[in-house]
Parts: sequence; structure tokens; C-alpha cells
Amino acid sequence: MKVLLITKTLGKGGAATGARNLADALRAAGARVTLCDASAHLRRRPLRAVRLAERVCERLFHDAETHCMRLGPATFDLEGLFERHRPDVIQLCDVSANTIRFGDIARVPCPVVHRLSDFWPYHGARHYAQQPPAAPSGADRLLRLLAFDGTCLPDCRVAPSRWLAERLGPGQAEVIHNAVAIPEGVGPRPPHRGPIRLGFVSGQVMDPRKGFDSLPPFLGALAAQDRTPVELHVFGSRPRDGLPEFPVMKPVWHPPFSRGEIGAVHAQMDILLCPSRLDNSPNVVTEALAHGVPVIGQRGTGMDSYITDETGALVEFHDASATDHAHFTREVLRLVGDHARYSRNALDYARTMLHPAVIGRRYLALYDHLKSRKSP
Repeated sequence: MKVLLITKTLGKGGAATGARNLADALRAAGARVTLCDASAHLRRRPLRAVRLAERVCERLFHDAETHCMRLGPATFDLEGLFERHRPDVIQLCDVSANTIRFGDIARVPCPVVHRLSDFWPYHGARHYAQQPPAAPSGADRLLRLLAFDGTCLPDCRVAPSRWLAERLGPGQAEVIHNAVAIPEGVGPRPPHRGPIRLGFVSGQVMDPRKGFDSLPPFLGALAAQDRTPVELHVFGSRPRDGLPEFPVMKPVWHPPFSRGEIGAVHAQMDILLCPSRLDNSPNVVTEALAHGVPVIGQRGTGMDSYITDETGALVEFHDASATDHAHFTREVLRLVGDHARYSRNALDYARTMLHPAVIGRRYLALYDHLKSRKSP
């Protein structure tokens, strides 16, 4: 199976990690994958200046979560790529209004599949619009005019979580979990000893979506309930101001880390906290599970598809009450009370359900089905 994988970037960011993991999963399942990285393709090309101007306009007139403009030709010509590579399937990952021309989807003879990182562009120009806009904004109208009018749909959309698929509507997306790299030599944690080490990971710690500012009352309730010392280890860029107050402790700050340091990061935590409001399927969750770290995540998000009582817990971090604080405390104490078991469960889940070869085979089965359906 020859797969042409197209993405905005394979560099930094969660969507780039998802694209790399999908490419690795397809290769692990036996596919031949050709990568098309728009950011790498644009280097030293005049079109890069046009892309920069588009992004400046989007941020100036809208915000960082909006993509709606294409002032010049798309970065990639989908028909030209098909003629050059002759793939069996074109796999789109994180793309923008200027990465491809969506109208070209109907003109290529092979199936086109879009792995979604969020709701863009199917709910308008904003990436995390959980519903289509009742009254289109200026950005939505620009998106329809310049890039995506809602009619040029791929042959299939893949959502990495039920949360995302359900919000697109019944039958609008297949659910296939994100693959995660499985580290070698990682075993279950021993029974817990010493302080409870809670971890928080985010490139931009105070990104409003990540929910870092929701944590102080939960940690205060935990400290009041249990005499075991509690540490909060924060990995990411520390802002100079605007940080929430933690009356019961001082967070331990760690700088941003590279992919090669992921194992060392997880070795410094017993439980990962992920209070993110809108994440479809955070890579930090799957990476923690693959390192034997249970996760406490925000319920009612894409994390529902990855976290169970056997690998962590789901709690309400936002608009929380004393009941939610008490629930969090019980879950932390439950997970550290039998830490070796929950660590082993997390490892087993990642290795059996999220292994690259497992996820790759699910994609290849989907591709075979779409090919048979599209064949004349």
C-alpha cells in the first residue's frame, strides 16, 4: 500500500507529533509512506512570504486559532502530487486553508482520508468550534470563499476520539485512536513510596485551553486530606507573570524538553494531570500511558477515549465544587495506593491498543475498504 501523507508541518506541536506517529504506524503495518511537509516544502521559496502574510492577517484580524485565508496558490497541488507519486491513498493530517485546494479532492482518482486534529474546517474557520456557526463570522465567510465551501469533502474523516466524532455528527467520521511510540525497557512502577509527584506538561503552560489555573484548589484539597507530601512538577515555558497562586506548595518548574527526553520527564511524576478543556486526544496522555504513568484528565473531552478507571481517572476540573475536589483527592489516593497495578495497566493498554502496528493495521483496513468502494 502506497500512502501519500500531507501535513502542514512535521516539526513542533501536537498536530505534528500526531502526523509523525501516524506515519510511523503506517510503516509499522507495512505501508510505503511518502511525506509531504508543507513547512519544509516552502523553505527558500517565494510562496513562503505569501504564507507568512496570510498568517499575519489571520492573527491581526482574527486570532491564533483561526485559519481562513489563501491569497496565492496552495502550497501543494493535489493532482500534481498524485501524478508524481501514484499513491493508493492520500492521507491528510493537519492542513490549513492554504496547504491544499480542497476542490482538488474530487479530481484525484484515489481515496482521500483526513485525520482530524480538531474541528477545522468542517465547523468553520476556528479550530475548536464544537458546533458549526449559527451566524457565520467574517472568518467563516472568507474560508468558504477562498478555501472550503463545505462541499469538497474527503472520502473519509478519521477522529482520534469519540468526543470529536460525536460532535461532527452520526456517521461523519471513523474513530481510530492515535498511535504512540512504545519505549523500550520501560516496566511498571514499583509500589509508591515518598511524596506524591503530580506532573503537568504543556508547551505554553498558561494557554487558557490547558487548564493550569484550575489546579490550586484541587491540590489544596489533597494536601488538607492527606499528610503525604505532594509535589507538582510543571514542564513547559514558565511565564513571567499571570501564574495562579498555590498556597500549599511551590510548583517545581522544568524547562521545555525534546522528544529524546520524554522518558526522563515521566520518571519524575507518579500521575499526569491533564485538565485541558478542549483537547481531542492529547499526545501527553498517550505518552504518559506508554511510560507507565496513570493519568487524571478532564472528563467530557477526547480523553474519555483513552482513560479508564484501570489507567487513571476522569474528573471535573472546571467550574468545580467541593465535591469535585474531594473526588480528585480520592482518585489520587486510589492511584498511588496501588501504583504498581495502575502503572502496569497503563503500559498494557498502550502496548495492546495504541501500538503503532495496531493502529497502522486499522488504517490499512480502512484504506482497503475505501479503495474497493471507489473502484469503478
